[in-house]
Amino acid sequence: MIARVLMAAAALFSGGCQGPTVRLATPEPIVVDINMRVDIYERGSGSPAAKPASGADLPAADARRRSRMGDIQTFKNSRLVGEGRDGLLSVLSRPEGSYGAYVEKTVAEENADRVVVMRQLGVERKLSLADVQAQQGELWRNRSFSGEWIEVPQDNNTWRWMQKR
Repeated sequence: MIARVLMAAAALFSGGCQGPTVRLATPEPIVVDINMRVDIYERGSGSPAAKPASGADLPAADARRRSRMGDIQTFKNSRLVGEGRDGLLSVLSRPEGSYGAYVEKTVAEENADRVVVMRQLGVERKLSLADVQAQQGELWRNRSFSGEWIEVPQDNNTWRWMQKR
């Protein structure tokens, strides 16, 4: 009797070596519709003094500066603007027409965002805006490429424009 049960089980299981067919392909492509929201929070000291003095949005100022970086470098390469002693750009040669207005507008926006960043640095480092501007002026002079206009100090506490060598 046990032999018959074992033979029936062996026949049943030996005939089923081929498993069920699993189809991996789908007749229609799978569509995934994702709607995502990302919130970024800055955790810090929590003191209101850590905010930019002007109340402006520092991350937004940084993003705007990154988006216009190519234009600013083009202006520098064209010798239209230079890096001033105060860490701000100066229009040295205004082109004619609407392009000249665009250069002036872009430089004014860049300078406004640079001031936001410098105010924040002043708060973080406990320095006056004038001290931060002097540091940033030196930093930008050092970062400038050869041939770009920079404002450099003279012996008698005066400044002059020259092309970086």
